[in-house]
Amino acid sequence: MASSSNRPASDRLAPPATVPGNPYDQTPYPDLSYVHTHPDRLATLATLLGLKPPPVASCRLLEIGCAAGGNLLPMAYGIPGGDFVGIDYSARQIEEGRRRIGELGLRNIRLVCQDLMALDLDRAGALGDFDYIIAHGVYSWVPAPVRDRLLALCKQLLRPNGIVYISYNTYPGWHVTGIVRDAMLFHAAGIEAPRARAAAAREMIQFLADSVAQDAGAYSSIFQNYLKVLTDGLKGSDDSFLLHDELEETNDPVYFTHFVNHAARHGLQYLVEAELREVLPSLFKPEVQAKLQQYAGDAIALEQYMDFLRNRMFRQTLLCHADVPVQRMLRPEPVFDCLARTNAQPAPPDDPTKPPGLVQFRNREGATLTTDHAVSAAAMTLLGKIWPQALPFAELLDQARIAAGPSPTSPQTAEPPLPDDRMLAGNLLRAFGYSSRLVGLHTYAPVFTVEVGERPLASPVARQEAMGRNVVTNVWHERVTLQPFQCHLLIRLDGRRTRAALLAELRPIAEQLNAQPGGSNPLDEAELERQLQTLARAALLVG
Repeated sequence: MASSSNRPASDRLAPPATVPGNPYDQTPYPDLSYVHTHPDRLATLATLLGLKPPPVASCRLLEIGCAAGGNLLPMAYGIPGGDFVGIDYSARQIEEGRRRIGELGLRNIRLVCQDLMALDLDRAGALGDFDYIIAHGVYSWVPAPVRDRLLALCKQLLRPNGIVYISYNTYPGWHVTGIVRDAMLFHAAGIEAPRARAAAAREMIQFLADSVAQDAGAYSSIFQNYLKVLTDGLKGSDDSFLLHDELEETNDPVYFTHFVNHAARHGLQYLVEAELREVLPSLFKPEVQAKLQQYAGDAIALEQYMDFLRNRMFRQTLLCHADVPVQRMLRPEPVFDCLARTNAQPAPPDDPTKPPGLVQFRNREGATLTTDHAVSAAAMTLLGKIWPQALPFAELLDQARIAAGPSPTSPQTAEPPLPDDRMLAGNLLRAFGYSSRLVGLHTYAPVFTVEVGERPLASPVARQEAMGRNVVTNVWHERVTLQPFQCHLLIRLDGRRTRAALLAELRPIAEQLNAQPGGSNPLDEAELERQLQTLARAALLVG
């Protein structure tokens, strides 16, 4: 492969040879959804920091670098009162996205083929202004002038209380990743065909992983975990991830503080990260927290120190206008304006890991919330039963108070206990800050159903996605991985087929799948019902 290249070794670390045409036309980027970019996530985080973000239900959103709309189309379907615009400079991907929009019949979304550098500020103004602007996978992968244009457009097109999301690669973590990237580029030097370049890169990654695993030296301790994550992540993945992320001609990581300063030069200020836990020093040991507070003079410096501790390599940063006041001390009161949901379940009473006298809730990934507050425990129990639905905070509080019953008389203490509303809000915020997968907080609830009707109807976006892959987007903008039979079932949930029709149509498919290794269960009425309930609990049914 790359070892046969005639390119001089001294030149092999140069950027790859320019391939005629747009590389994103030759190898389109994976057309996936990204939950952290959803306007509900941006609005929720802004709300928690004391801002009054635009209502998600009627928002205008611009996605810069929208590819074929895999991230934008589910938003447009799930927020029918919104207005969505996507721009990308890959004509092939824009054409594919427009085809999908036509099939779905969506009227609140349009895709525009446009190079950012050809989009001057006057012409950009014709797009209108936006409540939310997202640019996932753009900033680090374009030259410096394009990064400047990106931030200038965000400043120009963002409404006064709007929010920007930008993802980018960061140091110090990318120092290690950069070495692996250089090794891949060196090994793939002189190979211009995209698939062959990806194959050479995979070969080099596997060689490094196998060799480092046998080495007990310092090199091994630095790279072994990263290489395992990279090799595991690439198994079965599309080459486009490798080509457009690690092997892209431009890939310029920055330190967090450098990005914040760059945004400031364009009149934008740092708000928060798209995953709240990543900005909280409370997840470190108390002695580490004390040192961090001693070293850091402000919130920005604090986060940079935490990046050094975590060897961070990727950020998903939210920005707002520089003149917007931000309340950086988290308080429970903003949770009053949110909805909450959780899939966590109470730990068994005899669980040895559960602290005595406390109630503990654990989600599917093992994250836990522990509390002695009866109303909070009742609220978590209620939410666990209605998953994947969410409840507005006020409704949740009322139902939890009834379920918890009268409060026991507490002994007199120096400080009276917090009211139930603040205690519940504080516990939900604490859990959300630990992991948004433990407790989800939202400002917008999509329309869906957990009741399986006689003629089940699945999300049209998810049905369309299932025709070409086994990863689909649910109404909460989360990715759901389906088994082969579930793909066949989901595609047919168009609201016209009865259960009897589904059984008749799917039995031959189930028999074929059962003949394969690891096949599914034989299909009868009970198994069909079980599969339908699984899709409903995955928030994929809308009628």
